[in-house]
Amino acid sequence: MNESNQARRLSIRHLRAFVAVAECRSLTRAAETLSVTQSALSLTIQHLEQHLGLAMFDRSTRRLDLTSAADEFLPTARRLLQDFDASINEMRALGKRERGRVGVAAVPSVLALLLSEASAAFIDKFPGIDLYLREDNSESVQQRILSGDVDFGICSPWGSDAQLTFEPLFEDTYGVVTARDHPLADRTGSVPWSALGSYRIIGFSADLGMQHQLTETSVLSQEVREPRYRVSNTSTIATLLTRGAGVSVMSALAAQRAPLDSLSFRLLKEPTLSRTVGVLTRVGRSLSPAATAMMVELREALPTLARFSGVRLVDDTSTD
Repeated sequence: MNESNQARRLSIRHLRAFVAVAECRSLTRAAETLSVTQSALSLTIQHLEQHLGLAMFDRSTRRLDLTSAADEFLPTARRLLQDFDASINEMRALGKRERGRVGVAAVPSVLALLLSEASAAFIDKFPGIDLYLREDNSESVQQRILSGDVDFGICSPWGSDAQLTFEPLFEDTYGVVTARDHPLADRTGSVPWSALGSYRIIGFSADLGMQHQLTETSVLSQEVREPRYRVSNTSTIATLLTRGAGVSVMSALAAQRAPLDSLSFRLLKEPTLSRTVGVLTRVGRSLSPAATAMMVELREALPTLARFSGVRLVDDTSTD
């Protein structure tokens, strides 16, 4: 296509000019409406007519009248402009965070104690944005990001994946949870792992991230790595511990989630073991404005976790 033809290709500008002239029936008034010069508008109309091979207006000294072809084309031109303007307004609303959707998947403790805080602030600031929160284990969080079900996730990495990038947020130290009247609850300070040897271990199911990490930590006892008693529900664990059925090993943040927060928690030492929790996103995929806004609220809420013993923010140099 030569330069002359390229200059005459139809664009939204030609449609807007045609509709303005058709409604005003005057080049002068239409030019004022569009904030362009009359000569520029006249040239645009000429390009439109040349491209279509049709006269769009019958010109007289006093006004412009639509030809039959133009009269037939006008409803279509108006609809195209309305659709275009509506789409642009929708995109601007997305950019201004007046509408949109954001999905976040997270492990239960993070959802309850971090995302709940961030989400409350987010909903107040951006009432036009749909929010989808999904509770899942670390492996499933990764899969939801890869499938596009959520924009990002918060968990401990289940396994390396070249399609995902991980940004650490905080370190979550492991401890032992017991009934309030359990002998370990009477101890002050941290408890050595060796002290668990005489108690039944109530562990988590193998598909949960904490148990996965414990199983993979070779320095721990067989009872902790491969517990005989495995439970997937924290309410059930709380009931078993309250009834004295045993003790449970979990991260500090997990122990603060109801109903476990009514029990006793002591950090474990020799060795000190922690899980790193952070944000998982898809490599090469930008976050939407809505997801970016949610990420801001997440970071604003993050310091609230520092109130829990055993939780250390990654940029926090203090020690427990």
